[in-house]
Amino acid sequence: MLPLTDTLVLDLTQVIAGPTAGQILGDMGADVIKVEPLHGEHFRPHFGNAWVPSMNRNKRGLAVDLRTEGGRDVLMRLVKKADVFMEAFTPGVIDKLGFGWDVVSKENPRLVYASISGYGQTGPYSGRAGYDPCIQAEVGLIEATGPMDGEMCRVGTAAIDYCTGSFCAGGIAFALLARHKTGRGQRLDLSLFDVGMHMMSHWITHHGLTGENPVRMGTGNSILFPLGVFKTRTRPILIAGTNDAFWRVMCTALGRADWLADPRFTTNEGRVANRDILAPMMEAHFATRSCEELLDKLLPAGMPCSAVNQVSDIIDNAHTKARGSVLEVVYPGIGPVKSAANPIKLSDAPVEIRRKSPGIGEHTAEIMRSVGYSDADIAALRGAKAVGLP
Repeated sequence: MLPLTDTLVLDLTQVIAGPTAGQILGDMGADVIKVEPLHGEHFRPHFGNAWVPSMNRNKRGLAVDLRTEGGRDVLMRLVKKADVFMEAFTPGVIDKLGFGWDVVSKENPRLVYASISGYGQTGPYSGRAGYDPCIQAEVGLIEATGPMDGEMCRVGTAAIDYCTGSFCAGGIAFALLARHKTGRGQRLDLSLFDVGMHMMSHWITHHGLTGENPVRMGTGNSILFPLGVFKTRTRPILIAGTNDAFWRVMCTALGRADWLADPRFTTNEGRVANRDILAPMMEAHFATRSCEELLDKLLPAGMPCSAVNQVSDIIDNAHTKARGSVLEVVYPGIGPVKSAANPIKLSDAPVEIRRKSPGIGEHTAEIMRSVGYSDADIAALRGAKAVGLP
């Protein structure tokens, strides 16, 4: 039995953060119903229609128009049976639709209600819509990212969105555990802003101690050396010399007793202060050797390092295949769709694809029957454009 078997989740979210959370819950056994408007979520056309399939496995699909009385009735019947309700509207929107926390918690006091927003349900920014790139800029992540003396950069994935989804799934699991003890549901107020601030935690600590803001260092770091990417004769290599012990490991493995004996480089403080001297020495050493040759020396010695891969490299990597880290599912009209597997691996509950990502309203009739609608009722509501079927 999967951990969340017999847990009913209503997922009204779209794009990345919320669907990631819902997918994690679905992978863990929950019956997740993806609730969409009749035309589907607005990101469905992206990636040649492969976006939603990549984000919504192990869910059923329900299409309803919450602007209609019939559509609202369908969702409210489900609310009374559900364990979890997930929404990601700008604060206030869900209340106008009639499904705010105050309303649904009275209908179902055991309901765990998760709200994902850009800036949270409180505070002067709470009324703003939130988007990953904007939050990256807001919390200082973009300012801290980019080449030394170069232009600032957005992180090359929706890092805050994905982290928010993971935090949301964890928060829901904690709330379900608390409900097991108290019998009561509660609301989870999760914001991209708070998650982004959490991701900047060590820089916040550093500023508190020194008053300094992050310095853009490319793949390097202003307070540690050597930490960064170096060119080799083949592909780049990342070296993570985050302490003095690793410095000694690296020098020994590479046979560079001269570096090890140089008093300027003995401590991290010395290496940082003499970065302009040491970096060219390391670059010259690495440039004459292949990445593979360097890894063969450094990895067995215990040095933190890695080849710098492209997505095409890591998808076909032997370790990726052994871990099952990439899933591929064939969808009619789209073809094979690859996506990342769930990284949570429980010994007694292996994650499987029990359901492909649903089409718009694929399970509407099935779900409506489960809460008492007859086929005639379903046909009437479909005719009134309150619900959508495939």
